[in-house]
Amino acid sequence: MVWGIVLTANEPTALVECNVRWHLATGASAVFVFLDDPDDRAGTRLAAIPGCTVQWCDDAYWQARRPNHGRPASQMRRQVINANRAQNQCGLDWLFHIDADEFIWQDGDLKAELAAHDDPRTELNLPVLERMFPEGDRVSLFDGPFRATSDLQTNETEAAFGPFERFMKRGQYSHGAGKSGVRVGAGLRLGVHNATRTGSEGRQRRVARRISSTARLLHFDGLTPLHWAAKCLRYLQNPEAVQSAILQRHRAAQIAWMQERCTDVQSMRNAHRTMFAATAQRQSQLEQFGLLETIAFDPACVLGADCPDLSVDAFDAELLHRNPRLKSLLADI
Repeated sequence: MVWGIVLTANEPTALVECNVRWHLATGASAVFVFLDDPDDRAGTRLAAIPGCTVQWCDDAYWQARRPNHGRPASQMRRQVINANRAQNQCGLDWLFHIDADEFIWQDGDLKAELAAHDDPRTELNLPVLERMFPEGDRVSLFDGPFRATSDLQTNETEAAFGPFERFMKRGQYSHGAGKSGVRVGAGLRLGVHNATRTGSEGRQRRVARRISSTARLLHFDGLTPLHWAAKCLRYLQNPEAVQSAILQRHRAAQIAWMQERCTDVQSMRNAHRTMFAATAQRQSQLEQFGLLETIAFDPACVLGADCPDLSVDAFDAELLHRNPRLKSLLADI
C-alpha cells in the first residue's frame, strides 16, 4: 500500500524542499509539486530529489489543461486541477492533497491504516492542528505549540479563545476542515479540503469521510510574521470576485483587522504577536478545554544533512527576494 502527496506551491524554496523531504522520509513514496510561478527556480532543486515530480505551471501547461480559458484566476481552482492531474498519473494507492505549509504527522502506522480502509468511496481525513507562535525568540521556523481543532458551544468559545474567537472557525485561524486523501482510481475527485464524486445529476457531491486514527496535519499558517503579512496581501491582490469566493468570513475579518492596525513593519509585527502569540494565559485557556498540543516537530532531526536552512532570517530573506513588491507593499500598509 503506497501513498503520496500533491501540493501546489509558490513559497520560499526551503519550505517546499523541507515539505518534500519530510514526507518522503516519513513514508510517502512520491511527492508531486506544481509550481504556481512558472519562473520558480526552486523547481530544479526539487526535481533532483528522488521521488519528487515537479511541474512548472506555465502558459503552455494551462493552455493544455484549459484551451478556452487558460490559467484560472482562483488559486483554489488551480490547486484542484493540479491535484487531480496528479491523481490521474501517479500510480499510487493513495494520494493526499496538502499545502506547502502543512505536514503530515504520524502518531501511528498510517500505511497500515490505509491498507485497512475497506471503502474506496470514503475519503480519509487528517484532522488539523494549527501552530501558535512562542513568545520568545525562535530557533526554527517550526517552533511553538499547537491548537487543536474544536467544535465548542457558543458559550465556550470566548473562554477558550478570548476576543479573537470571531476570527476563527472551529478554533482555527485558517481552516478546521483538515485535509484528505483518496484511494487512487476510485472515482473520487480531490478538493482543497474534501473529496467529491459525480452524482446522478452530474454535479459534484461530497463523499463520506473517515477521520484518521494514525495521522494528523500540522499547519503552519504563516511561517513568520512577514510570511503571514505576505499571505494577507496576496489575498488582497486577487480580484474582488475571487476574494469573495476564496475568503471565508473569519479570514476576511483577520485581514481587515490587520489593515486597520498595520501602518508600518513594526506595527505589523505587533499585530501578529497580538493575534498569534502563545501567551501563558492563552495556553492555560486552551488546556482547560484539552485543546493545547505539544509536538516536537523538528524536520532537521529526521532529514539530517539534507535539511535546508530553516532559520527565520534566511526564510524572510528569500521571501523578500521572491516578492520584490512586498517591501513597497509593506511600506504602504
